[in-house]
Amino acid sequence: MTKVIDIAQPTSAERILSTALDLFAVKGYDATAVREICEAACITKPTLYHFYGSKDGVLQALMTAGFVRFRSMVDAALASPGSFRHRVKLMARSVFESASRQPRLWRFIHGIVWAPPATAPKTVSCTEFYEGVVGAMAAAADEAVRRGEISPGSTHIRMLIVMGAIGEAATGYVISGRPQLTPELADGLIDAIFDGWTVTGSRESQVESR
Repeated sequence: MTKVIDIAQPTSAERILSTALDLFAVKGYDATAVREICEAACITKPTLYHFYGSKDGVLQALMTAGFVRFRSMVDAALASPGSFRHRVKLMARSVFESASRQPRLWRFIHGIVWAPPATAPKTVSCTEFYEGVVGAMAAAADEAVRRGEISPGSTHIRMLIVMGAIGEAATGYVISGRPQLTPELADGLIDAIFDGWTVTGSRESQVESR
């Protein structure tokens, strides 16, 4: 008789990560014991040590997976056809969808990133990851300037505005459930940034240009 295999059944390694993510997001890394992870995931300590070596190994796997997933979203959006504005909208939509579907992952990563330096566990470099994402965005922005899509300006400031706006919306949702991270919000946010707030020819724009 042919044995039916449930391909949707998570593996022990996947259960460990999923369970640890739940516990880390709620209790914090330091307050979560290996025993708790094992009991909740219905596995033994040797199984956890076999796959990840330690609780720190579980943390590293979660952080790496989160960073890789985020970077892949950015790369996919920037590699899409269309204008720079359109591609930034795609990135914002992807980030919003991820934060909406996986708030516990975002809460967990925020908790690690913003933990006091003395208590934060050593993880894969958050700085290296962030600079890589911003660098990819900046390169695309500079190329858009060369193509005449957007006017010349400080790429550094533009990246602060774009990444800050997207990140603030996602963080607000994770913390309080607001704003709702809809595609319309993503598009409107990017349009507001690209269009600016000052009407061309207005008194404010004339004063600023002097």
